[in-house]
Amino acid sequence: MRQVNGQTAQQIAEVSLEITGKALLSDDFATFAACFHLPHSIETPDHKRVLNTPEDLRSMFDAVAEDYRRKRVTELVRYCEVAAFESETRIKATYMSHMLAGDQRVHDPFPIFSVLEFIDGRWQCVSSQYAVDTNTTVGRAIAASAQDD
Repeated sequence: MRQVNGQTAQQIAEVSLEITGKALLSDDFATFAACFHLPHSIETPDHKRVLNTPEDLRSMFDAVAEDYRRKRVTELVRYCEVAAFESETRIKATYMSHMLAGDQRVHDPFPIFSVLEFIDGRWQCVSSQYAVDTNTTVGRAIAASAQDD
């Protein structure tokens, strides 16, 4: 299995998932933001949005974190199904995301495709595609922000 600096693409992707998930649930924007490179392209089947500024990223973070609080999400269980190095500095990865409130599923699991790049000495997500509708947390946030543009 290919490695860069002793880590597989899957290990790098899973660390990113762990960090961003904890940051969302603890309202830690600074930690979350450090995992993303701007501009960041984020899309669903219905909407595409490019987050160009820290304020854009903050707005998306706040909308998703608020939706999690409203739904009483206590745990994000996200599994990296496949991750591969496209180059020494680029990873493509697919995940399944589960949202739980205690031991109850909040929403059906949904897939995500992300691209991570090694920029400024750390791995950062540069684009994400979510297979969700506008009733799902991220889908609702993207749809709402698309209407604001």
